[in-house]
Amino acid sequence: MLFFEFVGNGSGIYPAAYQQQIQFLNLGSVRGTAVSLNLGIYVDWLTVVMLAAISFVSMLIVIYSVGYMHGEGRRRKRYFGVISMFVGSMLGLVVANSLLELYIFWELVGLGSYLLIGFWYEKPSAARAAKKAFVVTRFGDMFLLFGIVLLLNIGDRTLSYAQLFSASSIGSLNSSGLLTIATLAIFGGAMGKSAQFPLHDWLVDAMEGPTPVSAMIHGATMVNAGVYLVARMYPLFTQTPVSSLFVSFIGAFSALFAASMALGTYDIKRVLAFSTISQLGYMFMALGAGAYILGSVGSPYVTGGSPDYSLGYSAGMFHLVNQAIFKALLFLAAGSVMHSLGGIQDMRQMGALRSKLKITSITMLFGAFSLAGIIPFSGFFSKDATLQAAFDGISYSWIFAVIWLFGVAAAFLTALYIFRLWFMTFAGNSRVPHDVHVHESPPVMTAPLVILAVLSLVVGFSVLGVAGFAMAVHYPVTFPAGTIVSGTPYTVFRGVFGLLYDPFTYLSLALAFAGLFIAYIIWYRERSLDAFLSRPVPHGIQHVLAERYYFPQAYDKIGLWLGYGIARGLDFFDRKVVDGFINGVGSVFTDVSQRIRKSETGLVQNYASVIVAAVVVIVAVLLLYHGMGV
Repeated sequence: MLFFEFVGNGSGIYPAAYQQQIQFLNLGSVRGTAVSLNLGIYVDWLTVVMLAAISFVSMLIVIYSVGYMHGEGRRRKRYFGVISMFVGSMLGLVVANSLLELYIFWELVGLGSYLLIGFWYEKPSAARAAKKAFVVTRFGDMFLLFGIVLLLNIGDRTLSYAQLFSASSIGSLNSSGLLTIATLAIFGGAMGKSAQFPLHDWLVDAMEGPTPVSAMIHGATMVNAGVYLVARMYPLFTQTPVSSLFVSFIGAFSALFAASMALGTYDIKRVLAFSTISQLGYMFMALGAGAYILGSVGSPYVTGGSPDYSLGYSAGMFHLVNQAIFKALLFLAAGSVMHSLGGIQDMRQMGALRSKLKITSITMLFGAFSLAGIIPFSGFFSKDATLQAAFDGISYSWIFAVIWLFGVAAAFLTALYIFRLWFMTFAGNSRVPHDVHVHESPPVMTAPLVILAVLSLVVGFSVLGVAGFAMAVHYPVTFPAGTIVSGTPYTVFRGVFGLLYDPFTYLSLALAFAGLFIAYIIWYRERSLDAFLSRPVPHGIQHVLAERYYFPQAYDKIGLWLGYGIARGLDFFDRKVVDGFINGVGSVFTDVSQRIRKSETGLVQNYASVIVAAVVVIVAVLLLYHGMGV
């Protein structure tokens, strides 16, 4: 209802918004400024688009779960209860009208992921994965909490979006000199929740949960929270070019880093997990580039002139919507394959499933086309725009040349690993164990696949409408009349004709088809990769990729060194300082009491002697005072 209402009025994301709120906490007056914390709802285009994507994709995943989880018996109640709380928490996070309320739901989303990843808690690997996800994301949340507290103590002392994003608040935050630190801390929370380097490894191990849970986390809910947070805090990031550049660089590096690791694993779900990290990196790359350009050109709060739009902002959010669709499709299709094979996840035990899993194979192919960015599927439109946003940034900083190259390389690897997955699973010769009876999934599972496949084909064309996605979800920028802006960073999506005349469009397509062709030759025609290279590929590279660049081992080593080191330090402090002080005080009183105890002999003559001695001392003291004239 909200979506269609907003489609009708065509309002932009800032500053138009609907909100209602109540006072949650009154913190009194701080340095003459009244400080209170409010709870409420904040509805604008960003909220509406997130609500539509989350609720619709989640609905399809829940319907799919009815078939996938049918063998869980009474535990299904726990599954559907927790997954409902999980989705509800994500929706609450999106409609929150302040950073305080967002943080409450942010932690509830983390709790839901912990419970769902560890749903099969009797498996040690699932229990470890749940704990790892919880601990790593909590590490990122420490930075987010620090950023929230810092924002509350600088500027206008508010966490409400309406007040926080006002011109006066932005001016106060800038004058404090701490806004860059606050935005970097906020992005630290986004890095943990959206699994960006170096807090990325938990998302791969999260595949221990049921496949619908993986689709929910990767497609509709948790990992998108970090991207939403950066988009929501865009008015602050536009004021801090250092933070924006950091966001874009980390995103681009994560996109390439994760895409390379996807080539080193044979687990069908883990390939898609690396893919999620990579695609989230594209979103951060575009958002950071757009914010950096805004911060470099000037303040978006000046009045006068005509409005224009940030391509980076629109591209990042459009890719989020598309990723929610095609990544949910890919995970659910992978779940359908696993369901038909009795739980097998290793692609080396698959092959030639296309004839027996026709619906699953075709719908997963749609998802692969969209992920690879092949026209006319939705991923083509948004991925091309994210690369264009990064390229526009080169006019403002040479670092964006590196960022853009990272994105281009990741685009090639994306097509390579996703069609490696498809060819190894559905084409070639069958490697399925003989005792496995392959069968297509029931309609309750295939129907959501078909719906998502159709959406992955048609949603991309929303950029071609009268208003279009970019005209709806945009960040308006108004410059003074007569201002000349170099380059074209403030443009909406160029439409079909703009794409056809853009050479970068053909570069993106060429990379995608090159990845598809090489995957076809190697994993369908089964020719060695060495045929394409002047020398054989070192075996060590494959091993490094399979070991995920040794990040799991590094996590363990750092955790052991840091955790055990801190624990030993605290233990020393507890034994030597805390216990030492308490035990020392006790020893003094014990020693004194032991000495006093010896004077209690029970003999009357001893007590009489003490009384006489005391009387003599008192008399002597009185005579002394009298002699001194006291």
